[in-house]
Amino acid sequence: MDSDGFDFRVGDKGFVWSYPERTPGRPRVIRTDIAVLYVGDEAEKQALVLGEPDLFFTTPAYDGLPLVMLRLDRVDVDRLTELVTDAWHMRAPRELAGEG
Repeated sequence: MDSDGFDFRVGDKGFVWSYPERTPGRPRVIRTDIAVLYVGDEAEKQALVLGEPDLFFTTPAYDGLPLVMLRLDRVDVDRLTELVTDAWHMRAPRELAGEG
């Protein structure tokens, strides 16, 4: 399905992408104002959601997954750079991330 969204991957693993909002009985809507971000584990996810609820949130569809939603209109460039870089490092193959 074509969309105006974004989907960043490394080594065939996604690390940040547009939120595919799903409403029962309706086609999904690609939200480019919300990013789904890989965060590594449930503890990090909960820390972000609970610590900065103005920036981060989750939905039942992502329960148990190391993914968090980020409101892009509320995050500054430096923080976004840090979050995306961290997500990339967690998903990149060791040799690509400089750890091999």
